[in-house]
Amino acid sequence: MLIKEIIPSYRKNLNLSYLLPEADLNSRVTLELNKDSRYTSTLVIKQSGFTTKELITTEIVVAIYHDIRMAEVRRFNGKQLFWARNKYPNKNMFHKDEKYQWNKFFSEWLIFSKKEGLAEKVVPINAP
Repeated sequence: MLIKEIIPSYRKNLNLSYLLPEADLNSRVTLELNKDSRYTSTLVIKQSGFTTKELITTEIVVAIYHDIRMAEVRRFNGKQLFWARNKYPNKNMFHKDEKYQWNKFFSEWLIFSKKEGLAEKVVPINAP
């Protein structure tokens, strides 16, 4: 599970923060573990501080299922889906496979975070 590579250990009240490159500046990513139980956890991810003013803070709420080693996006920027497939057109104008697109975006975002993520502080390592 790719999310385990970014957050190796889950623990209640986890608060992590790192930067992602965006042109000449960086945007800030914060990870907060809201709910943690034996079989599931709820992770809230926020990305803010974009260089383009038109971009709003992105918020993704992810349910992590430990027993089956799977994660799924439950909310994206305050919107929530119940169905895997939507009738189209619909009042929220969700695409037919909106849930799949949210999860695909999250997967690509995790890969980008793993490759390009930057620590906020330099941690000194005393190696022999």
